[in-house]
Amino acid sequence: MKLNKIVVGIVAGVFILAGLIFWAFKNNSYLSFDDDNKTYVIEEKWDLPSILQEVSGISYLGNNEVACIQDEDGIIFIYNLKTSEITSRIPFGEGGDYEDITVIEDTAYVARSDGKLYKVVNFREENPEIDTYHISGLDINEMESLEFDAKSNRLLFAVKEYNNRKATKGIYTFDLATKKLNKERHFTLDGNDDIYKQLRGGPSSGIIRPSSIRFHPVTGELYVMEGNQPKLIILDQDGNEVKIHLLDPENFPQPEGLTFDDENRLYISNESRRQPANILRVKLND
Repeated sequence: MKLNKIVVGIVAGVFILAGLIFWAFKNNSYLSFDDDNKTYVIEEKWDLPSILQEVSGISYLGNNEVACIQDEDGIIFIYNLKTSEITSRIPFGEGGDYEDITVIEDTAYVARSDGKLYKVVNFREENPEIDTYHISGLDINEMESLEFDAKSNRLLFAVKEYNNRKATKGIYTFDLATKKLNKERHFTLDGNDDIYKQLRGGPSSGIIRPSSIRFHPVTGELYVMEGNQPKLIILDQDGNEVKIHLLDPENFPQPEGLTFDDENRLYISNESRRQPANILRVKLND
């Protein structure tokens, strides 16, 4: 009899655990995506070499070249889209969790997940000048995005997991002249906004974990990549969410990087998830 009770208890525990897993998955499952949701065309695809399987940030350099970083090594990889090869490797720091890169002329800025910033001046020369800053004053957990604001000589960034239990995420600025952080939010992403409620996916619709941000070279709109529930959020110049493009997780299993080329074409990079890491050139529908 005692043995039977133990068996019954074990079986009941298994069912309870299965139920908890089901509900946890249900509440965090991917947004509903089908062809009716599709608002883009994938124009070209580049599978990346194994060293870039954890590609976490990209920045277009011109002449078919893209600067790439990955999660583990303090190295800028120059990838040629025409030859599909890495043509140069530029060390700039020790091993670490590097998450995004933005390049302005001959200077590269790289963000590490703990809030450390690297400035690599003349990064393509033999001995580049390297400076580091550390963003303090925010509860930083997984800083994954970085963009240069030329008009105000500052960097913009969002923290992927900051205030994760809340529906809003902030985009902040770091002044390059004073080397100081503005703790006030520059823009706020609000998962309770009506634009998210129109998406199919229940609680998943409002999940915002920014993995990359980029200004459109012509419109000045800010493109925000949400990598956990793949979607591209577009903000106008006042910071209002004006459009959301859902991304098919089959093609965008882990989107981490954004960049535009000199013809204003959009590129999105994906870390390796069930397929090789890649860079996709994407055309958005109007």
